[in-house]
Amino acid sequence: MIREILKKFSFFGETKKAFYATVRCKDCGEEVKIRIKRSSDFQIVYDSSNPSHCYTVKKEIIGKDCFNLMELTLALTRNTRFLFADVKGGEFITFDRE
Repeated sequence: MIREILKKFSFFGETKKAFYATVRCKDCGEEVKIRIKRSSDFQIVYDSSNPSHCYTVKKEIIGKDCFNLMELTLALTRNTRFLFADVKGGEFITFDRE
């Protein structure tokens, strides 16, 4: 019962709304896993040439040991299915929901 009450607060149920992406630095090879929040990181997009593209996520990433800046752009469908990724300064590895 307490769990049901706490789920109404955003801080408790937020993990179900999170997605994760992993990128690798092109210079040192460090892999960085980042958290993407649906509530604040998703940008709505209307693209008449690609109607399945509904959301864009843009993140700037710096690793723990490597200070090279990587820029990640993800394209997602309305159902948050992965379409494509563009990474500057690195390589895209995965996109998943935990």
